[in-house]
Amino acid sequence: MNNPVLEYLNVSGNYSKKDLILLENVLDFKTLEKDDFLLKKGEICSNICFIDNGAIYQYKIDSELDKAVIDLNISNDWVINHKSFTSRKPSECYVQAYEKTSIYILSIESIHNLIAQSQSFLQMGKILEEATSRVAYYDNNKTPDEKYEYLLKNKPQIIQKFSQKIISSYLKMTPETLSRVRKRLK
Repeated sequence: MNNPVLEYLNVSGNYSKKDLILLENVLDFKTLEKDDFLLKKGEICSNICFIDNGAIYQYKIDSELDKAVIDLNISNDWVINHKSFTSRKPSECYVQAYEKTSIYILSIESIHNLIAQSQSFLQMGKILEEATSRVAYYDNNKTPDEKYEYLLKNKPQIIQKFSQKIISSYLKMTPETLSRVRKRLK
């Protein structure tokens, strides 16, 4: 099994060989260049994507025309604009490649077809939960130190991939606050 999506699902769920073959047959592979969009504001999110390698970020443009980062994704992460995907309404966000990125794409139609063929694919709901729980963690009432410590412990690769400005936006703090937090935690 060389497909990283199948390896991920094999570890995180209970799928038969037949299920995994069904899934492999509907996955699309795509390479995004740096700054390519996976989703633009106003489009409906109709795919969930698995990052094979690279980095993607999801953001809104705020009132000062700055990027307000909502999510950061790296290799072995699932990428989805959850609100647009589940409501079938236009996205309020952009999803963009931060660097050259290879992804596997699973369309909503494919997911429905997979579920119709095997109830095992209902387990894929965990993917949606994981994607939103990570975002919700940073929006809760955590101190700047707690947010950065969580990132250090759970996703240190994000700190290596993304700029301090992007990370600070993701953690909902100013770059100056992030700099002070990093000094305190060294």
